[in-house]
Order: sequence, then C-alpha cells, then structure tokens
Amino acid sequence: MQTASILDVTVETFQKDVVERSRTSPVLIDFWATWCGPCKTLGPTLEKLAREFAGQFTLAKVDIDRSQELAEVFQIQSVPTVLLLKEGRLVDGFAGALPEVQIRRFLEQHLGLKKADPLAAAAKLEAEGKRAEALALLSSHLRTAPSDSKARLMAARLCAAEGRLQEAREHFAQVTGDVREGEEAKALAAQLSAAEASAGALGALEQAVKANPSDVAARLEYGKALVAASKHAEGLEQMLEAAKLDLAFEGGAPRKAMIEVFNLLGWADPLVLDYQRRLSMLLCV
Repeated sequence: MQTASILDVTVETFQKDVVERSRTSPVLIDFWATWCGPCKTLGPTLEKLAREFAGQFTLAKVDIDRSQELAEVFQIQSVPTVLLLKEGRLVDGFAGALPEVQIRRFLEQHLGLKKADPLAAAAKLEAEGKRAEALALLSSHLRTAPSDSKARLMAARLCAAEGRLQEAREHFAQVTGDVREGEEAKALAAQLSAAEASAGALGALEQAVKANPSDVAARLEYGKALVAASKHAEGLEQMLEAAKLDLAFEGGAPRKAMIEVFNLLGWADPLVLDYQRRLSMLLCV
C-alpha cells in the first residue's frame, strides 16, 4: 500500500525516494518478493509500524524481481532483508521475518522512536484529506486496544464519511462510557439514524426532483438525504443545482447546506475543494 510513509520503490525512484529522503529522515528498505513466504509475514508488520510511528521514518519496499539491479547493488542474498539508511548511508539491517517486538527494539535502538498518539496522528491525516490512511492507522491501533472508545468513535465517524455505514455502526456499537454521552457521539448517532431513515425516502425524493427539476426545496431535501446516506458527491451536486436555481432561497439555505457538508468531510477533502470552488464561482456571478 503506497502512502506518505510507505513507498513502493524502483531503480528509477530509488535515488529520490530513498537516498535523498534519508538525508533528512531515516528510510527502512524492505527487500521482498511475491514468492517469499516470510515476506508475507514481515511486510504487514513493517507497514503497521510505519503507520504507527506516523512518519518518523519511511518504509521503502523493493520487489527484487522487479528491481534486480538494486538487489545486486546491495548484495541481497535472501529475502526478506531489511536495511536502514540515515543521512545517505547504510547503518544497519537484518534478515528474515523477525517478531514485531524485535523490530521495535531495532527501531528504538537506532532511531529513538516514541509511539505516536494514534488519535493525533489520525486527526493529522484526516486534516490532510487522507481518511483511508487515518482509518488504517486507527484499525491497527484498535487491534491492540479494542476498548479505546475515543478511537472507536473516530473510526466510526471516518467510516461514515467514507460511506462505509455498516463498519461505522460496528465501531459505534463499541463506544462506551462518557465518550458515548459526548456531543460528537450524539451527532454521529443522529447521522447514522438519519442514514437509515433516508434510505427508504431517497426514491420518493428523487422522483419529486424529476417531476419538477426547478423545485429548489425538493432538490435541497434530496441533497440532504443523499448526504445522510453518505452519498456525498451526489448530495453536493443536488445542493449546488439548488443554489444555481435560487442562491437566496430561504436565507441562503443551499449555501449553508453545502457548508455543513464541507465541515463534515473536512476542508482538505478533494470533493470539498472541488465544490467549494464551484460554489465560489456561483457566488461571484
């Protein structure tokens, strides 16, 4: 999986993604192969740690069958083999699928890493528009801390924003205590409830819009129902069409509805950036 801290590296990208990057931040190179059994054990462990430590080092994955030149340069005799580069120099490494505890010790010994706060790291990824990476980080954390209600709630909210409603409900069902009684949890509960209620109403609302395409109120209600069902792009499109019909409808209701969705998804979300631009163009007309 290619992310900001996990890269698939080839001969062509090695200088930039590994050597140059290692001058400012440590790079762990994982030499692996698709046919290698132990690689299938070690790879996910390294990826988990790369996400957990939230960018304190980069994991560079090299498929030796695709990049035989690199395997030859580093004299790789067997896979998996892991090498650590700092400041453009090879400093250490190990061979074989070591247990996670030993890999942690290796990283701590050479990098002095401290485990990142998973919620803070996930929030940072969400702010950057990387919800999928934030969810992967939270899922990894919840495997070892399944009773962390704050993490459960955040995972539920992110799943809902991604349209993964069943997963959102499963996470939310495990939120307990004071977290369950908080405003964020109540808002999410209302959102999930609205999503269920709106599922059956979508067909009727769609027909109402088709019957009278110039009905601003119908388009706005349809858009809100689509968003409640986690169909954010379709919902925003209906809201934008409502704004085009009458931007001042009920005190600017179409614009306000769109801004609520922007806040829900996060202003760094690519979908939000697109519709924010389109709404701004409409406001400037």
